[in-house]
Amino acid sequence: MESFCSHLPKVELHAHLNGSLSQKVLYELYMSDPNITKSDDIIKLISSFHSGEERTLEDCFKAFDIAHAVTVTPNAVKKVTKDVICEFAADNVMYLEIRTTPRAVPGAMTKTQYIQAVIDTIQEIPTFIGPDKFIVVKLLLSVNRREGLTEAEENIKAAIAAHVAYPEVVVGVDLSGNPSCGNVTDEILPLFTNARVSGLKIALHCAEIPNEDEVEAILKFKADRLGHGTCIHPNYGGTDKLWSLFLQYRTPLEVCLTSNLKCQTVESYEKHHIQKLLPIQYPIVISTDDKAVFSTTLSEEFRVVAETFSLSKMELCNFTQKAIEVSFASSDEKKLLLDKLSDFKRQQGLL
Repeated sequence: MESFCSHLPKVELHAHLNGSLSQKVLYELYMSDPNITKSDDIIKLISSFHSGEERTLEDCFKAFDIAHAVTVTPNAVKKVTKDVICEFAADNVMYLEIRTTPRAVPGAMTKTQYIQAVIDTIQEIPTFIGPDKFIVVKLLLSVNRREGLTEAEENIKAAIAAHVAYPEVVVGVDLSGNPSCGNVTDEILPLFTNARVSGLKIALHCAEIPNEDEVEAILKFKADRLGHGTCIHPNYGGTDKLWSLFLQYRTPLEVCLTSNLKCQTVESYEKHHIQKLLPIQYPIVISTDDKAVFSTTLSEEFRVVAETFSLSKMELCNFTQKAIEVSFASSDEKKLLLDKLSDFKRQQGLL
């Protein structure tokens, strides 16, 4: 099963740029930046990314702060973007949606330059990906709920402008950030209507912690996809009302098992809320969230879900097919990806 998951052509739809860059590159950038006072605690935290340690949700956001501290120039942003794309390609990910929050660094980088650095790297993929790898990459620009309304407005406007300039690359917007921060329901969520009208797809983090009013508002917004969905079912901190709405709308859900386990929002793989979704064939996308922070790969996530819930190889292929269908790729790109998946299934004797 491990070999099958490794060779399976996969689709990653929930990957944060700054949580996905390799420990090696993060350490290199941290140690080489003369403007950062080095801390043994920070070095230990970077090293812990690949140790399999559990950590709190707050610890995970500290890891993002480290990544933010070292990606303060367009060249640094290009370096981490290239690193992330190459690592996903090496894991046989054939389609990747990167999500990241535009950042400005006074005197060093504007938000526009940050966005352009990511776009430029995506457009340069043929020059660095290697002759034996194939990957299509798209960009989702994020609103970090922790940063408040003004930043949210700026980022939505920046996303719309980038989509107009690069419609084949910038395809969506994302709501993310610390789920305990920000007024999403009344202030931030309405901004996403502007993005939707402008042709951008919508992915919203939802129900990472119990918050019935907010989760209800997010469900009723009818995004193109939701992330996590941990606290919707009444057995997982949700309510019967939320679960009923969730089943009514059937918005595709990006599921991040290891992320949820290591952030301690679920007790174990066996008790993950995906067990409520598999029997009803809910549209699920297996994802990594932050592969570096949680020391995982998409192949590993597929292996975990397969072995934990006794899924067949064809069922794993069906996850990839569903991910293609609900991705923000173009119709032609989806056909190409489905053809590659069919070729793989024929090679494996599954067709």
